[in-house]
Amino acid sequence: MLVLFDRKINSTLHRVTMTCDPDELARAMYMMSTNATVHIGITLSAIVVFIATSHVCRQIRKDLAQLTVIVIGAGPIGLTAALLALRCKRVTKLIIYEEESRARLEKRSYQIAIQPQHVSFLRGCGVDFDNLEGLWEDGCFYTRVGIYLGYIINILQLYKKPVDFNFSTKFSRDLSACVDSISGRKLAICCDGRNGLASRVLGLSDESIHHSTGVYGALAAIEKNNETYVPKSEIRVHNVGFDLSAYNSAAYEDEGKSKFNLKIFGNSTCRFLALAINKTDSNVVKTLRTVLDKSMMRNIFLKCFNTYKRADEASISDSFCLHHMRFSPRLYEIKLSQRAEIAAYIADCDLFVITEGEASRSYNFNTGK
Repeated sequence: MLVLFDRKINSTLHRVTMTCDPDELARAMYMMSTNATVHIGITLSAIVVFIATSHVCRQIRKDLAQLTVIVIGAGPIGLTAALLALRCKRVTKLIIYEEESRARLEKRSYQIAIQPQHVSFLRGCGVDFDNLEGLWEDGCFYTRVGIYLGYIINILQLYKKPVDFNFSTKFSRDLSACVDSISGRKLAICCDGRNGLASRVLGLSDESIHHSTGVYGALAAIEKNNETYVPKSEIRVHNVGFDLSAYNSAAYEDEGKSKFNLKIFGNSTCRFLALAINKTDSNVVKTLRTVLDKSMMRNIFLKCFNTYKRADEASISDSFCLHHMRFSPRLYEIKLSQRAEIAAYIADCDLFVITEGEASRSYNFNTGK
C-alpha cells in the first residue's frame, strides 16, 4: 500500500510540476512530508519494540543465569568450593552452614597435605601460600587444617558479593525449607562428611554402595600431647616385610612374598601410621588378619615408627605405646563407600543438590589426604 501511495504522490508531483500549479504543488509536497513522517514513525516504533524485547530477553536470561550457592559444611572441601563459587560471575550470593563455631573450626589440629597440582590450582584461585603457616617439601604444602580454614574464611569476606556465614548451625529440615524459599535458581553443595545428613534432608537417597579395593590395611595413631605443634612431611616406604615367626612359625616361610606399603604422616603432636598390602593368601597376611594378640600389631607399628621416623624425631618405647598409641588390632579389608545418588534437581524450587568430599564417597581407611 505504501508503494502504491508513493507512486501516486510521485505521479501527482510530476503532473503538478509539469502544469506548474502552485496549489497542486503545495498539496503534493504536504503528501510527501506526511508519507515521510509515517515512514519515520514506523521505523522508530520498530526500533523501540526491538530494544524493549531485547532488554526483556536479556533480563530473563540474566535472571535464569543468576545463582545462589548454599555450602553445607565448612571443612577444606566446603570452603574451597565456596571460594570457587564466588569466582563465578553467575553466583550472586553465597550462604554457608557449619555445625561448629568459627573459633572451634580454626582450632582443628589435624594436618592436611596439599599436593603440588592442587597447590598450582589454588594459587590460580587467589590462595597466597606465602601468607600461610606451613611446611614445603617436594612441592607439597603441609599445614594445620584450622590455619587453612581461617585463611579461606578471610578471603571469602574480601569479595564484594554477599556472603552469609552461619556458624554453630546444624543443617535441618527447617533450614531446608528456608533454602527452598530463596527466589531464583539455587545450588546446594553438601560437604558435611560421611555422617552428614544434609543430602538426605535435601532429598537425596542415603543408600550407599560398598566396593572392595582389593587391599588390606591397618592404622595407628601416636599421640604426643607434650610436643609443640610443628607440621611434618609424609614418609613413604615400600616393600616392608615382617618376621612373625615368634607368633606363627608358618609365617616365616613366605615372609619374602608379603611386602607392605607404609606411610607415616601427621604433625608433631599426633603421628599416624598406615600399613597396606594387596589381597593375598600368604601366611603373614592370614596371621595378621586373624591375630587375637593385640601386642603383635602394637609391636609392628612400634618398630615401623622407630625404623622409618624422621631423623629429628625421638624414638618411642613400648611403655609409651601402651598409653599413647591407638591402633587397629588386626588387618582389615579396605572398602570404598559411595552414595547411590550424588546429584539431583528439584524442579519445584529450582534447586540443584550435589555432594562432595566424604559426603559423596569415603574409605574406611585414612592416608592423610
